[in-house]
Amino acid sequence: MKSKPMCPSMAWTEIDAKALVSNAKAVKRLAGKDTGILAVVKANAYGHGLEKVAKVLNKQDVKFFGVSDINEGIVLRNLGIKKRIMILENVLSKNAKHLIKYNIAPVLCTIELAKALNNLAVKKRIKVPVHIKVDTGMGRLGVCQIKAFDFIREVERLPGIVIEGLCTHFPLADIDNSFTKRQIKTILCLADKAKKEIKTIKYVHAANSAGLAVFSHQGFNLARTGLMLYGLYPSRKMRNRINLTPVMSVKSRVCFIKNIFKGRGISYGHTFIAKKKMRVATVSIGYNDGYLRSLSNKAKVIIRGQRCPVVGNVTMDQIMVDVSRVKDVSIGDEVCVMGKQGKHQVTADDLAKIVKTINYEIICRLGIAGKQY
Repeated sequence: MKSKPMCPSMAWTEIDAKALVSNAKAVKRLAGKDTGILAVVKANAYGHGLEKVAKVLNKQDVKFFGVSDINEGIVLRNLGIKKRIMILENVLSKNAKHLIKYNIAPVLCTIELAKALNNLAVKKRIKVPVHIKVDTGMGRLGVCQIKAFDFIREVERLPGIVIEGLCTHFPLADIDNSFTKRQIKTILCLADKAKKEIKTIKYVHAANSAGLAVFSHQGFNLARTGLMLYGLYPSRKMRNRINLTPVMSVKSRVCFIKNIFKGRGISYGHTFIAKKKMRVATVSIGYNDGYLRSLSNKAKVIIRGQRCPVVGNVTMDQIMVDVSRVKDVSIGDEVCVMGKQGKHQVTADDLAKIVKTINYEIICRLGIAGKQY
């Protein structure tokens, strides 16, 4: 565990717990009273800080927490969280004992893991709940849909296993309605067939944030949502379906100010040459903190309520910004790298558009340093 530094960090994230609560309630309203919420807190809660986010969401109407791996599940248990936890990635059979020890449900897509869990469960005289994952078009994890029913039957014969749920995942929920509808039909038909033989199946789930916002929930009773909890939209067209507030802000400070004369270059490679005399502030954040180098000469930050362009290449731990129009800028001034200051705002979507990526990547990268002090 990293110790807290003696001096406050010069670059940090701020997490708005009230916004997180508001988003969780909005997601629940969208899902409806009959659909449970699986709060996806994997990857350090999308960079927002697993422990902080989990403590807040644990007090909300959440049935499950979704994590990346066993270690994240253990963190939640050590926090005292007693709600259901599901690992959304495949677990190696050699780690089956940890699932049982910490009462963590896997998404199951290999018979090897099923047998490993069964052997341990029989010895302990317990039943282990699993959610079988079916690949209906994502091409990542899951049993092939053609073989899914035979797989379900094989798992059902294991005396230490209880099939609690069936699930799949949407790769195109925000861009291809017809493909997603075929996925929905496939998993619901499989669930109907399986439920006739297996009475323990309680949950059928497929919707991620995009799926929850766009498609009917009929036939499903659990929604796996992550991005919308953090106040971001899977696509712009979903803004009219649900009102969200960004949870993460990223801040830094001015650490140096200097005058730059016309014709002088700034930063590595001199990709920016001053066209006139200007005042430049150095800000303590860089690609070490997840601020992408591809934002060089393109992004803006906010200082004293003014939008200031990044000039020159982003370096490992510092950027340079043009503060020529900012009155009374001083060393130590707070810099809004992502978030709102005064009348202006820089969003994860703004940064994602500049570097041609998605808002998921922006928040995960900017949150990696975990400097929430």
